[in-house]
Amino acid sequence: MAILIAEDNVAQRRYLREILEREFASHMPILEAGDGEATVALALAHKPSLCVMDIQMPKLSGVKAARAIWRNLPSARIIFWTQFPHEIYINEIRKILKTIKPTPAYGFIDKNNPETRFLRFVAAVLEDGADMIDPAFKDSFKRPLLTEFEAEALYYLALGLSNWAIARKCSLSLRGVESRLATLYEKLFISSPVGTVNETYDKLAYNVRTRAFFEALRRGLINNDELEKAASDLEGWIDRDRRRFIEKPKEL
Repeated sequence: MAILIAEDNVAQRRYLREILEREFASHMPILEAGDGEATVALALAHKPSLCVMDIQMPKLSGVKAARAIWRNLPSARIIFWTQFPHEIYINEIRKILKTIKPTPAYGFIDKNNPETRFLRFVAAVLEDGADMIDPAFKDSFKRPLLTEFEAEALYYLALGLSNWAIARKCSLSLRGVESRLATLYEKLFISSPVGTVNETYDKLAYNVRTRAFFEALRRGLINNDELEKAASDLEGWIDRDRRRFIEKPKEL
């Protein structure tokens, strides 16, 4: 038996070690990792009873580390302990869990919770095999999941790509992009005015693409780091696609 702590902050890692050693002595030893790659290596080597996982870590994020662990140890129990409970991470965790049968016990909790609540989470996941979700984020775990295209499309909208450019980027027809974006908007705006007396007014009053960007920011479905990376990747693609368009405009 062992408990793996995956946390790059030394002080927080020490804090977790102290309370877990005190409250869960029968599950020792405590293993520690300061980055995502070390987390995966230790988990696969020692098969701990529980991983307490930070989400933002060097080399490999907690979500990507969890994916690698669950790929090899599908019954691994993981508690995501984070101060960045953005919905972009929740969406990815939920998608990973949908691919695992049976679904492993897991937890998701904000670091700002009191120690007593965190320890209840550990006991429930580790000893009872129960799923535990921080009450502050239960709604996020119930919202419609975004597909890979929909998650990417939020960055394209934020960066100002037209439907025409998105179609070229994703090798889709223009109608296909429009259809997929319409589905994305439905998922983002559950209380849509479609079919109500407000529908005509709201279509005139709002720019749906801008509203989608705002909603994505509000819910944490996009973040600055990922947006910067998407912008950098897009610059390279735009440069290549512009040359293709200029050289062979009739073929494209």
